[in-house]
Amino acid sequence: MTDQSDVNLIFAVDLATLAREIAMDVLEIPQLLQLHQLTNEEWLRIQENPKFIDMVATLSAEWQAASNTRERVKMKAATGLESQLSVYIRDLGRDDIPLAQRVEAGRFLARLGELDGDKSVLGSGGSGVTINISTSAEMPPLTIEATSSPSPRLVGAGVLPDEDESA
Repeated sequence: MTDQSDVNLIFAVDLATLAREIAMDVLEIPQLLQLHQLTNEEWLRIQENPKFIDMVATLSAEWQAASNTRERVKMKAATGLESQLSVYIRDLGRDDIPLAQRVEAGRFLARLGELDGDKSVLGSGGSGVTINISTSAEMPPLTIEATSSPSPRLVGAGVLPDEDESA
């Protein structure tokens, strides 16, 4: 049976978020405890909570699934890069680093922060293709647009002729 302090702790901690972060295995447990402001005693009680144990098991299985490889690599790469941003920022002001390297680091940070006007940062989308098909002067062109979404969509007022009309 749980006592009142266990109940209060469970309500005070976002167990789902903590379980997800543990399953993702991006940060070490001590870093997560610091991030969530948990003491070792609180962590020991959370680890024994059956709901928490189930959440970690379920989320770990989902995270480690082969179908999630792309998202897993993307998340870990982004987290790794984010952890090093302070190094880039700090080094911008160091006179012992060549100016060309500091300028390049500044451009990199501007691109990451979308401060350079380029909206295609880190594969954020926007790529696609448009095909215009003209069959005759009497018919309006048929336009097909495809973006990074799974299925292309047909746009326009053009109509393709039937087989017997095209002869």
